Amino acid sequence: MTRLAWRLARPNILSSALLLAAVAVFAVLTRRAMTGFMHDSGLGACLAGGGDCGDLVQAFDLRFDAVTTAVKLLNVVPMLIGVFWGGPLIARELEQGTHRLVWTQSHGRGRWLAARLGLHLAGAAAVAAAFTELMTWWFEPIERIRVQGTVMYGRLDPNVFDFRGIVPIAYAVFAFAVGAAAGALLRRTVPAMAVTLVTYLVTTLLVRVWREHFMAPLRSRYAFGAADPRAGKGDWVLGHDTVNAAGVLSPLSEVPAACAAQADRAATDVCLGGLGYEWADTYQPIERFWTFQLIESGIFAGLAAAALGLAVWWVVRRLA
Repeated sequence: MTRLAWRLARPNILSSALLLAAVAVFAVLTRRAMTGFMHDSGLGACLAGGGDCGDLVQAFDLRFDAVTTAVKLLNVVPMLIGVFWGGPLIARELEQGTHRLVWTQSHGRGRWLAARLGLHLAGAAAVAAAFTELMTWWFEPIERIRVQGTVMYGRLDPNVFDFRGIVPIAYAVFAFAVGAAAGALLRRTVPAMAVTLVTYLVTTLLVRVWREHFMAPLRSRYAFGAADPRAGKGDWVLGHDTVNAAGVLSPLSEVPAACAAQADRAATDVCLGGLGYEWADTYQPIERFWTFQLIESGIFAGLAAAALGLAVWWVVRRLA
């Protein structure tokens, strides 16, 4: 049974290897271009020296905006595992009737399921782990950019978090489990694949929206014109607001006319600081990265276990 399961899994494994190879080529070429730009432009030296690198960071963003945008599309890799691995796994067998031959042998449904699900589940986790390691290596150059007021590339940033740690593995396992369960219930390959796609997208979107509420965010206040005390740490900044002397939110559009009429930004900051105005940041500290990884992975692992349990129960009991 294991040999049969391995033979049936080889097309998926081969296609996944080709996909990883394509992503690796993209990662190597673009990382080389980014590191070359950081060296030639002086951005790397500026970041190492702790200077004001805002203009250089902006140039980096403009130069590689298309690349960083394209990388976001790689979030679909776990979803593809669910759609093309999980969706057809059981559905195709039931749809074509090939399951009957196996079930009439001495192996039984339980052993058949264990071999098919176990091998594909391990393969999905392995592909996701390799993908995560590749993306962790790719993000290393741009993760060094920590400049207040520009795009943040910290590990908690939504555009980075989904590619790091153990979360991508949990995504892939969840997507595969949903696909297997949909295939068992619907017994049709294409509908199972469609349900997997929609379920994965909706679930991940809801969890990502909820992510910032996993733990109560922290708040820091500092004077106008002063440097953010946590700048460069890689925190996930959720809000950057202005508060007056009473601690009440006060948009810059509503500041006193005397301060608004100052000649430049520095003079405006001095004026507002003298009136007790402060910056107020709401953020999730970078120190919570692994806590958030464990929380989100636990959510998807629990959902995956429920989906796999449903698939096994449906095949063993309901289809008996």
